[in-house]
Amino acid sequence: MYIPDIPETVHSQARSLVTDSSPLPNARFILDSTSVAGLLGGEEAMSTVALAQIYDRRKWLGWYNTPGSYIIGKRFRRLAHSIVSDSHVNPGSGTGSDMHIDPALLLQYDGWSKGPVFKAIYSGTTMLETGPLASLLMKKCIKELGTMVNGRLTQPVNVTIVELEQKPSLQLQMRFHPSPPICAIIPIAVSLITCAMCGLYGEWYAFSMILLGILARGLTCVFIGSGELVFDHPKPADGSPPGDGILGCEGELVLLKGKEDVVNAVTRGRFFFSFRSKHACWTVESCSFLLIFQAIAQLICVPQSNLFGQLMFAVSIATSWVYNLWFLSFDKAEIRQQIFHDVLGPLKLKKFIFPNRSSAVVFLLLSVDDQTHSGNVAKWKKIMDDFLPSGALVWEIWKGIVIEHLTDGRPLRFDESHCNRPDLPSEHDRLLLKTLLKDAQSAYAAFSGNE
Repeated sequence: MYIPDIPETVHSQARSLVTDSSPLPNARFILDSTSVAGLLGGEEAMSTVALAQIYDRRKWLGWYNTPGSYIIGKRFRRLAHSIVSDSHVNPGSGTGSDMHIDPALLLQYDGWSKGPVFKAIYSGTTMLETGPLASLLMKKCIKELGTMVNGRLTQPVNVTIVELEQKPSLQLQMRFHPSPPICAIIPIAVSLITCAMCGLYGEWYAFSMILLGILARGLTCVFIGSGELVFDHPKPADGSPPGDGILGCEGELVLLKGKEDVVNAVTRGRFFFSFRSKHACWTVESCSFLLIFQAIAQLICVPQSNLFGQLMFAVSIATSWVYNLWFLSFDKAEIRQQIFHDVLGPLKLKKFIFPNRSSAVVFLLLSVDDQTHSGNVAKWKKIMDDFLPSGALVWEIWKGIVIEHLTDGRPLRFDESHCNRPDLPSEHDRLLLKTLLKDAQSAYAAFSGNE
């Protein structure tokens, strides 16, 4: 039987099908730049890892390849040195088996920063730094719409009156367990599909890198998710005066009104991540090593893959990056609302926009209960000195007149007799005193109209 010779071209085509089964075999374009994914998007990825502690079952939803592993790994190394035992955070709490982490180290730009200055009216306490809840409250007050107050215009000052009510659920320590969004399955599915596609077509470099990314992030989230976000605030001493005080400075002032316990939750409350394992430090170090190893391995292995493998790797990275951005913006509003609702309940806010600072400060003093005015001359004087110029004769006389009316319970209405004082020989000083008294009258009119 005659068997014709098979052309050499057919042999070569058959060999190519056996040795290169990957799609796009003849493509010359490469995506080597995707290997630097471990160096990009770390801040967003870090925050989504940290949020695994806040959401119930969130720790099981971190199994996907993500960018920024090198940055996360470096942050975890610093985190390992910041872990403290429960006995250092809460002396006398017991064995000290729990380990605590400051969430500000994980959530550096999600509103967990320190709050502004707080000046207590009755106790006289001045706090240069307040807790993160005060920071969130201040941001909420800044966004609130206010009522304009007429008067002499210089530099506007916003004043917000916040009435804090005692919630039955307010405890010395509180834990939060909201449910995670169901969209977390999207990056997981994409990472698993791209990993399977790389294995199916023999793209083993890309396959191993996607799988390593899934395992590194997944194990990190499992560890972080084993802890709890705890809110803690000190218990006030028995017989403590009301916690009323002024939060903020410059152009934004917030008057907190409520019991000392509730005000303490705002000004002195703090968040921390609590772990029950004594080996938390070693586990953090292990996670850090795995994440940094992942970033280095990606730099070496991803360029060795063909275009299809690099494309699958890029798709998994891009999907998780987009999800991290969305999840982070979604969480900011939801977490803050939950914390405010659980800790403070519905807030009662009244905001006023004053045309000058002297009117704003007088309004703050008027907004405190009338029955507490008597006997607090020194406290009112201190508050006015803290927020207004002090030492000048005109300002001191004006403060004395205002405080005298407040302590006597008289309305802040003035005539020429209050301006023509013999201890002010200068006409300029008398004119300034008259101007300041008009500012006080404007504040009184605003207060009377909104009682």
